[in-house]
Amino acid sequence: MKINELKLAIYAGHGGVDPGASSSYGKESEKALELMLEATKYARSLGIKVINNRTSNVARNISADAKKANREKVNAVIEIHFDSATATAQGTTGFYCDGSATSKSLAQKVNDHVDDYFKDRGIKPDTSTRHGRLGILRETNAPAMLLETCFISNKDDMTTYSTKKTLIAKAIVHGALDYFNIALPKNDAPEKTPEAPKQTVPTNPFAGKKLVSKVNGLRFYNKPSWADKDVVGTVNKGVGFPTVLAKVNVAGSPQ
Repeated sequence: MKINELKLAIYAGHGGVDPGASSSYGKESEKALELMLEATKYARSLGIKVINNRTSNVARNISADAKKANREKVNAVIEIHFDSATATAQGTTGFYCDGSATSKSLAQKVNDHVDDYFKDRGIKPDTSTRHGRLGILRETNAPAMLLETCFISNKDDMTTYSTKKTLIAKAIVHGALDYFNIALPKNDAPEKTPEAPKQTVPTNPFAGKKLVSKVNGLRFYNKPSWADKDVVGTVNKGVGFPTVLAKVNVAGSPQ
């Protein structure tokens, strides 16, 4: 499949009088909409066709959203949510319909890209039979996954989200491209932390070797020198130093 042949349903969870999870960092319905619009904008810039379930903070109908995806014959459905728990809970995870190998694979691919920015909590099957917020997974014909982006109740997660929202939106789209084996844009690879330059150490053929005196009364010095004033002691035959740091030239003779 070519990238301009791909058609995605990128949906935002909750909406209207249903705010979803809330915290001092915002409402799930609003953050999900915000991220959905960002991911949609990016996907369309690549030539991907995208449908949404809402473009403002209005109520949504899960069955209607599923029917829309089926009617539009999308290739995949990704619904965006934010999780909530204790203040210490954090990370990203993806849900898929239990028993669907294609949905499981889609969830894994998207999760693999989004967890570049959050703690990886893995993917989980939805084994429920109720038609609640996960109903979208069972009612769509195309592979579908529900992304719990991060915890709206966690300070670190929301700081990461607010500072890297555009990159996270791209990661969602990159996960879909990965699922369909479509190459990522060459100049738009996921952000990677640069590695620290390796320190180069000059090669020393004597480093790591030991030094043992062949005679009694061998003098040793506190610096490269042959002067008597710099002698700090002597060693006898068979005694010496466990590690050589370097070999130097002092007044034409090695030391």
